This record gives sequence, structure tokens and C-alpha cells, in this order.
Amino acid sequence: MSKSPAQDPSSGRERILDAAESCLQRFGLSKTTIEDVAQAGGMSRATVYRQFGSRDALLLAVAARDAERVASQAEVHLQRFDDVGSWLVEGMLFCLREIPKRPVLGQFLAPQELGAASRMMLTSERMLAIGSEILRPIFEPARRQGLLHEGLDLDSLMEWVLRILMSYLAVPGPPSRSEEELRTLIRTLLLPAVLADSGKTTR
Repeated sequence: MSKSPAQDPSSGRERILDAAESCLQRFGLSKTTIEDVAQAGGMSRATVYRQFGSRDALLLAVAARDAERVASQAEVHLQRFDDVGSWLVEGMLFCLREIPKRPVLGQFLAPQELGAASRMMLTSERMLAIGSEILRPIFEPARRQGLLHEGLDLDSLMEWVLRILMSYLAVPGPPSRSEEELRTLIRTLLLPAVLADSGKTTR
């Protein structure tokens, strides 16, 4: 027998996340409180704390949910490429295009919020795992074929990529730089650090 929405813990969790997402869009990251979320969701503060434990844990869960949506779109976009270098470069460009449009991640990366957001996101195992999950299907074959630098760790690579992404999202760079120029820059600087021979590709 299926549970009613009132009985289903996942339904309650999603309701809180929806309320927190609404508050983030209204108040921004630094000004959103547990009280705001509880009021927006029509529930008590104790209910919110029981599900998430802290304000930061709640806001990170909202950010991770939004990041998972972006990741799903990125996976579809990346199917047209068949080598690990292109997945890295085109995945980064996709994120730079799409993340500022997102209702939650766009709030996290607003200039006035970036300090707090960076600390939260770069210490979140889930945020780092989302990127690793996208790259793993093509990263592992590349590793087995010897196309990557020996000892390169996927999770460490994704932490580094996330740091680069946050830097570009915070300060996009010269307005005159085209996406093609940025693509060339990322390929030139990133791929030699990843590929044993940056001229090789893999399926």
C-alpha cells in the first residue's frame, strides 16, 4: 500500500526543498533562514531541522538537487562527444552557459554570495560526486587504455574542475572573449594536465 503524501518522508523532504528553493530566489543565500523556509512550507522549524539538521545542510541539498538537473542535461549534451578531453571541455562550457540560468545555483553564484557558497559547495561530497558521476563512464575506459596521467584520481580532478568553474562563474573574464576562444583556452591549459598525450582521444 502506498503512503499518502502526509505519511511519505520523501514527500515531506521535497516539500521542504521546494520551500527552500522559493526562499533562495526571494531572499538570496545569506538571508534565507530556517524560519523563512518553515513559513514558506507551512511547517514548523522543528520539522525542517528534523529532516536536514542545519541551515547549511538544507541549502546544500537544494543546490545539489539543482545541480543534478543540470547534470542530467549535460549528460544528454555530451553524448555527441566520444573522448574524455571533449567531455571535460564541453562539459565545463555547458556548465558555464547553463548554471547562471538556474534558479538555485544562480543564487549561490551571485557575487555577494560567492564566499559563503564556495565554502559550502567545495566541502560538499555530494556536489563533487555529481561531476564525477558524469565523467566516470568515459574516464574509466580512458584510464584502462593508458590515455590519462598515471595516478590521476577522478574525484580530485572534479574538485579542481569545480574550483575552475566557480572562478569563471564569479568573474567570467574579458567580455570580448568568445565561447570558441574560451574553449581553446580550456583545452590548452586543462588537457595537458589530464591526458598522458593530449593529442590522443578515447571512446
